[in-house]
Amino acid sequence: MSLFFQLFAGVPMDEMDTFPLVPLGRWLFPIGIYLLVIGFRLGMDKQNRRFVIVRCGRIQKWWRHYFLRNLLNGVIAAVSLLTLFQVIDLFAFQMFAVNRKELSAIFVLWTVHAMTLTSLFLFLDIFNMKKMIPAGLLLFEGLTFLSGFHFRNSARFMFGVWGMYVQSNLYEDTYGFSMISVMVVQGAIIMVCYWLGGYLLKGREMEGV
Repeated sequence: MSLFFQLFAGVPMDEMDTFPLVPLGRWLFPIGIYLLVIGFRLGMDKQNRRFVIVRCGRIQKWWRHYFLRNLLNGVIAAVSLLTLFQVIDLFAFQMFAVNRKELSAIFVLWTVHAMTLTSLFLFLDIFNMKKMIPAGLLLFEGLTFLSGFHFRNSARFMFGVWGMYVQSNLYEDTYGFSMISVMVVQGAIIMVCYWLGGYLLKGREMEGV
């Protein structure tokens, strides 16, 4: 099994009969890297935040620009990370990770999941708790996966498995989650984070006035 598949495809259901510590650790490893990259990028933005808000005129206008730009940066970071390990597999181990269909599904599922994590990061950052966010989101990812591990019937509804190709109906057609439904739900989470973040910032702007 390729390194790319082990890191980005998720924890297969046939490895969930015993406590899947090693497969879960492999899954959380690239997510941890991704969250650190996002946190570093947001830290750089924060240095100039006041000046950008003043230039935008209204805090909601700034939020729209800030949220969408960092969501796009998150997509770029996710695709770059996926591509990096694909290249490592190709050149270091002289093997293709998966076939084209599986590769496309893994890229889409992992990237959409990463976008959702980014939107949650951006929303939580409003509360000035950036140092705790990467660890909190990583813990949330792991705990929701383990909840699905202990309660198998609810596994497909758990956030921690939604980026896993091997838990989707494309790989496990009987028990896997619907890829389309999960992507729609994660899209809704992204929109809620954007709307609720703008609403809270508007309240702060009104208080400032």
